[in-house]
Amino acid sequence: MDINKIFNLFNDKEPESLKEKAEVIDVLLKDYQNHPLFWVGMFKKLIHNHTTFNTQLLKFFNDLDEGLNKVDVDKAGEYIIFTKSWEYIKKIDPSNLQHQEALYHFADDYLKTAIELSISYFQEQEEYEKCSHLKKNLDFIKLLLT
Repeated sequence: MDINKIFNLFNDKEPESLKEKAEVIDVLLKDYQNHPLFWVGMFKKLIHNHTTFNTQLLKFFNDLDEGLNKVDVDKAGEYIIFTKSWEYIKKIDPSNLQHQEALYHFADDYLKTAIELSISYFQEQEEYEKCSHLKKNLDFIKLLLT
């Protein structure tokens, strides 16, 4: 993340056009999306909103009246959520200081629960390498919460 780009938003020089403002914001957003704070935050948000996502998915398919099995739709929704959330948390290494700071920032019972739910899901799928990685993060979160 380039701190100068952030501070340039607050100096006396205002970007001349709306397009220039949008470009500055786009650059900042791309920088932030490559930051551990974003990864941990998105992981936590996705896991805790997965029931809402599944409910909306079921409603969508019920509205289509395709006669789909609700259990299969629910499993598909879980697969989507846990797979997408994995894409964020797999980048987090609790031995990296910057990553530790991100975990510290989000450390609460909700993050702990999100990691535990993910471990449970991936155990069920027999993806033990993912469980191992998640366990390292869980251990660090537990250490922070004690």
